[in-house]
Amino acid sequence: MSTINIVKYYFHSQQIPKTPERMHQLVALAYQTARDKQIYPRAVFIRSDLHDTTSINGVRQKDPKGLHITLCYKDDEHLQKGTHIACHGYVTDGESMSFKEATQAGEKPDVTKKNNKNRTPVWPSEDKLYAAPEIGYGHLD
Repeated sequence: MSTINIVKYYFHSQQIPKTPERMHQLVALAYQTARDKQIYPRAVFIRSDLHDTTSINGVRQKDPKGLHITLCYKDDEHLQKGTHIACHGYVTDGESMSFKEATQAGEKPDVTKKNNKNRTPVWPSEDKLYAAPEIGYGHLD
């Protein structure tokens, strides 16, 4: 059986990828990251381009797992509840951006603040987001 899953992809309105190619690379990596737990995401907010830092116990530092993107995703249930899952999508290298692994945090309300210094919500309101063109991925289950 195959399934078509239409997903809405978002970026910060101030951090739209500079080229369509980069947008497609980030979207593909984000989709693989969200699908790592075999869920069908409906909305994915790509919060960053590739970087190698993270916050561990509130301290910004080099991520021991390496280069990754940071994103949040929602499935149908999250959309109804106003929640999301935050995760990192790690790559083998910055050139190929081949998916290596995903780490996921627990479910959080969309209004959760980024941190004590940056009090903006992790999942911003629609007016602060740029919706990328719709892309569908097919699955063979």
